[in-house]
Amino acid sequence: MFLRRIRRPERGRLGAVVSLFFTALVVIMATACGKTGPVSGTPAESQQPTGLPPGYPSRPVEFVVPFNPGGGSDIFARTIAEMIRAEGLVRGTINVINRPGGSGATGMAYVAGKKGDNYTLMTMVNDVIAGPIQSGSEISYKNLTPIARLSMDQFLIIVHADSPYKTIQDLVKAAKERPGQINFAGTGIGAPDSLLLALFEKATGTKFNYISFQSGGEVNTALLGKQVDVATANPTEVISLIESGQIRALAVAGEQRLSGLPDVPTLKESGIDVVFEQFRGVAGPPNMDPAVVEFWADVFKRLSESDRWQTEYVDANMQRSAYLGPAEFRSWLDEMDGLYRELMRDLGLIQE
Repeated sequence: MFLRRIRRPERGRLGAVVSLFFTALVVIMATACGKTGPVSGTPAESQQPTGLPPGYPSRPVEFVVPFNPGGGSDIFARTIAEMIRAEGLVRGTINVINRPGGSGATGMAYVAGKKGDNYTLMTMVNDVIAGPIQSGSEISYKNLTPIARLSMDQFLIIVHADSPYKTIQDLVKAAKERPGQINFAGTGIGAPDSLLLALFEKATGTKFNYISFQSGGEVNTALLGKQVDVATANPTEVISLIESGQIRALAVAGEQRLSGLPDVPTLKESGIDVVFEQFRGVAGPPNMDPAVVEFWADVFKRLSESDRWQTEYVDANMQRSAYLGPAEFRSWLDEMDGLYRELMRDLGLIQE
């Protein structure tokens, strides 16, 4: 608008020259003041301290799942991507990419290495806290940019439908009679299922043989193939297998029974004083543009408040909504980090 006001109708060649001179002068002055766009070599979004960066996202966003396909994190990411598309919350494409390995460490290292990248997101679960504590890795959630916590998931203790263990008491009895001989499948020492098992063993005076797999999907395959005796899983991962009669749930580790599985008792009501949940959230690489962080936080907040998310994901997978924004999420992660360190020290999983 400013350029239009200073220009005049041409009055011969002299008028054209004068007009061009003033136009060039204004452009030079505006550029020197930093008002015509980003400095050369600087992403456009980094010039937007608040609000939506112009045209963002202008290319596909990579949504990293640090586990194999088929597990709870994979279902979480693909549900988010599909609902965001269907609800029109973001223009552009979100590509879910699985980068498994090291019980989530490979994917986390990949995202942590994309410093300042505004086009990468990653699913987060308890592993991003517990795994680095147990392994001593320098890469942890502290290297990432927390964006939003969306829900709290539950853990089921499950066996094959043909298993001789009909109740959680049957399992405890057998484990006491055969210490270290009952195979318990999980996704790695330091992963949430390993912590749940450690708490379960401590509360019941038992000892299992823990076998590690790369994802919840692989755990289910091993259980269905009767390669292991027992496992833990989120309802998301096994509800269809339970409903089809292929897997039996012995107990839930949450405070209350699940509405979708009302006949499955909690550990506490079964006389085992253990309560354990899993969070589900989203993070990005370090040094993401603050405007992009707020953009995604708003997207996830609106998604979490939608009827479709509550009905088709939270309720359908027997979770509970638990949204936290960036600052609150980071504070909560720091609190959990302290609690996990104390728990893992008490259980002898780490020495500090």
